[in-house]
Amino acid sequence: MKMLALLTAAALTLPFAAAAQPNRGYSAVPATAPAVDTILTRSTLWKCSAERCATPRGEGSHLTMCQLAAAQLGPLAAFTANGTAFPPEQLAKCNIRAKGA
Repeated sequence: MKMLALLTAAALTLPFAAAAQPNRGYSAVPATAPAVDTILTRSTLWKCSAERCATPRGEGSHLTMCQLAAAQLGPLAAFTANGTAFPPEQLAKCNIRAKGA
């Protein structure tokens, strides 16, 4: 009976724990639409749509991840790390590594 009560309590708290999690992952918006469905930066797989590429991975140096994405995609119009958009000065540092820059 105790086990059932514990499992029920745990199940009821799961939705709240998930809601408290911050946005994880990276999102890169190239200046021109991505021409590929996926890119691979080191060991990170990014999936691309018509306007952006994203990965659920959120670890590592945010600037390094931005630079790796820019090296594959070209200059980025925007980059988000774990739900926080890069400010213009950080995006400029990222785009130094952009393909074709």
